[in-house]
Amino acid sequence: MAETRFVAMAIVAVGLLLALARLTKTPPSIILFTGGLASVLLPGPLPHLRVDPLVVLGLILPPLLYAAITNLPASLLHRAAIRGVLGGALWTLALTATTGYAAHLLLPGLDPVACMAIGVAAAIAEPRVLVETGLDKKMPPAISESLSAQLVSAPLLGVSLSIFTAKQVGGPFPGLPAGIALGFAMAALRRRLDNPRTETALSLATPFAACMIGELIGTSPIAPLIGAGVTMAYIHTNERTGESIASPESHQLTNDLWRALDAILTGTLFFLMGRALPEALAGARSLPWTTLATAAIALMALCWAVQFALSWAALAHPNSPPIPRADGGRVPPWQGAALMAGGAGRNVVALAVALAIPATLPNGDPYLPRDAVVAVVALMVVASAGLQWAGVPGLVRWVRPGKHDPTAESA
Repeated sequence: MAETRFVAMAIVAVGLLLALARLTKTPPSIILFTGGLASVLLPGPLPHLRVDPLVVLGLILPPLLYAAITNLPASLLHRAAIRGVLGGALWTLALTATTGYAAHLLLPGLDPVACMAIGVAAAIAEPRVLVETGLDKKMPPAISESLSAQLVSAPLLGVSLSIFTAKQVGGPFPGLPAGIALGFAMAALRRRLDNPRTETALSLATPFAACMIGELIGTSPIAPLIGAGVTMAYIHTNERTGESIASPESHQLTNDLWRALDAILTGTLFFLMGRALPEALAGARSLPWTTLATAAIALMALCWAVQFALSWAALAHPNSPPIPRADGGRVPPWQGAALMAGGAGRNVVALAVALAIPATLPNGDPYLPRDAVVAVVALMVVASAGLQWAGVPGLVRWVRPGKHDPTAESA
């Protein structure tokens, strides 16, 4: 009964905290994290339960990742398949290797698995603040498309890498063909239906079906989900005929469902991380909280430096489309790189990556570095969210990007 009461009260707390964030115009992530932290200090009503990695990996991650993939416009996947997805993969690998090695230097005593998990979590980024503030609508296509495609591929590769390292399941990508087959099967089934409720139910069942297939074939449960999600997003609309696999009513209902789930699941992760942080700080006995906090700040600064360098190199490439300035002219590549790096904050999926690390080793012994990983990642994500909410609007005003290139129109 304690577990049931915990889940019920957590859902109620997340809903109320989301409402409080909206009423006070405060960043939801900060309110939810603070609420989770405060719930540990209060004598009730939530019982003191350790966050179960299996709950995060089996119930929260699948719909959260699937929503991120399927919300991508099919036209964007067609246009930016190579530049976005491949670029996002290279982006993630570079950040993972850099921050993972830096974690090894900053946090002596952590094993390679823990350092790699920190590197993976640090590399997962998204433009959440730009979206929540509405500033994404002011971004030119050169930036918005690149951010959307790159920062969706990053969590997928990052989660697969985290499963490979932390859970040591080995080679998660062989499960992709099964996910692709599931995606085509679901698309074919939804084309034959004309019932929005049934189609929405199938959409909700798809990520969990993909994870079940992964377990049945003995591979990563996330790999089939990646294949199914990308397949569904890619073939959702036939660009030549304009035919969609779903009716307009089903499309609207499904979009509303996934947006609501994204808000609830994202809020749940921030709330759970707030609850897990005090225990993680206490559990990392060999590393004081000052060391963990210093490492989190240093790794966050390193991530932004690497993102800036990679973005500058991409925008300075001769084939990269120019970024127009709102008041005329074009944005220099280094300023555009600053906006892309600043807009790409640490992703909420990073919280799930940290919480999904097993608490015990295969032989039953506790995995002691887990607490240090949870503490560092939590501090990075929350600090990143706070700094972005404070600084990104000013960064956009400084760069002044425009939607259209006036010099191209006059030509």
